Amino acid sequence: MEKINKYKINSLPILLRNPKILLIGGGNVAFQKAKVLIENEIEFFIIAEKVCEELKYFNIPYKQKKFEKSDADNFNIIINATGNDEVKNIINEIKKERFILVNTVDVPEECDFYFSSLLLYKNLKIAVSSDGASPTLTQIVRDKIKQLLPDRLGEFAEKKLYERINSKIEIEETKKETLRLFGKVYIIGCGIGGVDFLTIKAFKTLQYLDIVFYDHLIDDEILDILPKKTKKIYVGKCKGKHSLSQDEINNLLLEFALKGMKVGRLKNGDPFIFGRGAEEAEFLINNNIDVEIIPGISSAFAAPLAAGIPPTSRGFANSVSVVTGHVSGGAFDSSWIELLKRKNHTTIVLMGLTQVENIYHYAINSGIDKNLPVAIVSNAASSNQKVFTGNLENLIALSKEATSPAVLIFGEVIKYSNILPHYEAGFNELNYLSTETSSNDLLKKERVLL
Repeated sequence: MEKINKYKINSLPILLRNPKILLIGGGNVAFQKAKVLIENEIEFFIIAEKVCEELKYFNIPYKQKKFEKSDADNFNIIINATGNDEVKNIINEIKKERFILVNTVDVPEECDFYFSSLLLYKNLKIAVSSDGASPTLTQIVRDKIKQLLPDRLGEFAEKKLYERINSKIEIEETKKETLRLFGKVYIIGCGIGGVDFLTIKAFKTLQYLDIVFYDHLIDDEILDILPKKTKKIYVGKCKGKHSLSQDEINNLLLEFALKGMKVGRLKNGDPFIFGRGAEEAEFLINNNIDVEIIPGISSAFAAPLAAGIPPTSRGFANSVSVVTGHVSGGAFDSSWIELLKRKNHTTIVLMGLTQVENIYHYAINSGIDKNLPVAIVSNAASSNQKVFTGNLENLIALSKEATSPAVLIFGEVIKYSNILPHYEAGFNELNYLSTETSSNDLLKKERVLL
């Protein structure tokens, strides 16, 4: 500790207005410092015996000569990028006569100030410094901070400058606007079943959310891997039982995003496959909230595969349709029934179990072949998955044995169910992760699994 204290530097991060800067040196080191000054729109002058072509390209005023004491007369800040002892000695002589600030590149103990790792958002500047201890550290921290900041920050800061210039300062409104910038909603497809069918993108996103709103089919395994700090609110909807209306859910997402929170909307399967994800995203975008959609593995395709049924297969099906068993208000939509007449085609019906009688009667009345193969997959990709296969003629009887959630499949590809393997709930490493595990530990485990 004593050794550390010996080298510890007391510093004060400040902003200098209109500094008069002299950069001594014209090589690669000087070029790197020049880039920082140019990015910050700072005027400076260069003196060097040799000036590299990269510096000349910047069109910065310079004088090609050996540095002399008088060259520093009109400057109050000197950046020494030469590594030359003679130049250092001249600068030390100047410091004895008048106050100047000096930065000797790569020699922290000889510096009066340091260059910070900067994030620039127009007139908003964020600086990270380690008091010269480690430029690598500050660069990494800067880049991590950048990942957390909204892209529109610069435009917002510029707007606030304009308001200040015109004496339109409204502190409370600025607070609200700033929080809105940081708020974001992630509409996340969580796949079917438990964590087995989460994408890596979904898994990573779940680790840094402030609050999640989840549907009734979201498995407890998924909720268990959320960090302790994440608040969980149930907003599930199932047939005949809605905890909240869609408008109420939309407004809740908006409310917490306006508070600057990272909000997760967890949906079973994929949020854009009969999941109302588009409606929620449109509502939030219309209210100027940043939205990210994370695709999920839809039951439309995972359920058939979990039952050993390929939606397409050469010689049996060269096209596939995904339809819903009911539309808004629970009404049955019969417009897709004609798809069952298509040859070499697979029709997959989501949320259709309660509409089986309608499907059967409309299909028979439309002249669909009674021998058309059919399958019902209940609780796909879970430990209690069940697969029932038959044909259109005994569809109603099959449905009596099935439970929701269920996916209906029509087509010749169902014959594969007796050949191809079915999903088995086997060993899952993530099941062994304690719910007490930190987010960092979870991400380490994820990397091991990869």
